[in-house]
Amino acid sequence: MCSVNEEGAEVFEVLKPIEPLELKCRKCLIEDGNVVLQKKFVYCKTCFVPMVTHKFRATIGKSKLVNRGERVLVCVSGSQSSVSLLHMIWTGLQQSTYKRLTFDPVVLYIDESVLHDYPKDQVNKVKELFEKYGLSYHIVKFAAAVYSDNCLNEDTNVDQYNDKLQNIFNNLSDLTLKEDMLMKLRKRAITKLADLLKCTRIMTAENEHKLSIRLLSNVALGRGSQISLDIGLAVNNKNNDNTSLVTIRPMRNLSAKEISYYALFNKLDDFMHSNFLTATNEDESIQKTTERFVNDLQVDFPSTVSTIFRTGEKISEKTSAVAYCLLCQGIMEVNMSPSSAKEATKYSKYVSLMGVKALKLSLKELKNEETNEKNCNGCKCRNKQDLKEEIIESLCYACTHIIQELESLDDLPEEILNKEKEKLQFKKMEEQIKDFLL
Repeated sequence: MCSVNEEGAEVFEVLKPIEPLELKCRKCLIEDGNVVLQKKFVYCKTCFVPMVTHKFRATIGKSKLVNRGERVLVCVSGSQSSVSLLHMIWTGLQQSTYKRLTFDPVVLYIDESVLHDYPKDQVNKVKELFEKYGLSYHIVKFAAAVYSDNCLNEDTNVDQYNDKLQNIFNNLSDLTLKEDMLMKLRKRAITKLADLLKCTRIMTAENEHKLSIRLLSNVALGRGSQISLDIGLAVNNKNNDNTSLVTIRPMRNLSAKEISYYALFNKLDDFMHSNFLTATNEDESIQKTTERFVNDLQVDFPSTVSTIFRTGEKISEKTSAVAYCLLCQGIMEVNMSPSSAKEATKYSKYVSLMGVKALKLSLKELKNEETNEKNCNGCKCRNKQDLKEEIIESLCYACTHIIQELESLDDLPEEILNKEKEKLQFKKMEEQIKDFLL
């Protein structure tokens, strides 16, 4: 760096030389480094693989979430992270008695080729991989897992379900809503299959990087109250009668780079795992924009992902509400004040629809006014639009936008519709007998 002194002469300031990166492994101090993490931590291959494996096993062991002999559903999507999870579990089962994993894994692969263009031989390659490890496995069509209770039967006719599933996503024009709906239906399918397979634990392969992006994008989508369910280590399926069903994320303390090098050193091949955001522009969805934002920061500030992730861990849900969303099974905020963002959005919607008349009424009066306008000449008949409005009342803020985009509710899974119809029947019965109650 140069400057000019009083006499006009240039004075050059000598910059401090940048310290060279240590080329030896920081753990054994003998081998040359093969991996550099966060631009400063150097590891050799011999030390790196056991370190990653230790992180995985420590996440499971410290929490003591899995008991001996317990059936665990291991979800493999074909991504690099899920293939690495499967390899770590298989390696743990081959260890000596002291270090051996003691649970009983059941591997699951959900075939989503009905929505995405996968290679025709992908299912066969997945089968070869599972048979190579010698673990019990199931390959299920996505549509069958969503709609059928007999989805484990290979003879199940899935054509009728494929059309219904495609209709849902064809009605959703927004990529943000498509990806959000895909995640929620996938979660419901996995939960159903775990119940059918008599598994009490579910293991998924989300890593630190993916969970950090999900945290920020879900906050932008209005799922702030569900952060603990989206990135937590162990999440109870509270909306299920089987309260012992727990979803575990054992890869959450591993970065995407650590998993990539683990797969490279162990020569693990991943499979095509595309979604609605694959090969799309960065500004076409909230999830893609968030991913670009995080990735750009991570390049210059290597601690970005870990900082976001650790901050998200400290955010806990303090509500005492017992209401859960009908679609995503997440926590719903109830008894909100009129000044809340959700209620303000509703009021803005009514003002846009009803004009100046809405300014003179409260939010409760606006709902009654809208209901009266939909009734046929004052009668209280229920049509499909009424059912849709009732379902929306049982949804969280983010899922409301998804259902509003659907032209018909007939394509939704039967359990969602049946729960709401049962709820409406109870309401109708309560109205009929309320005058006779003490």
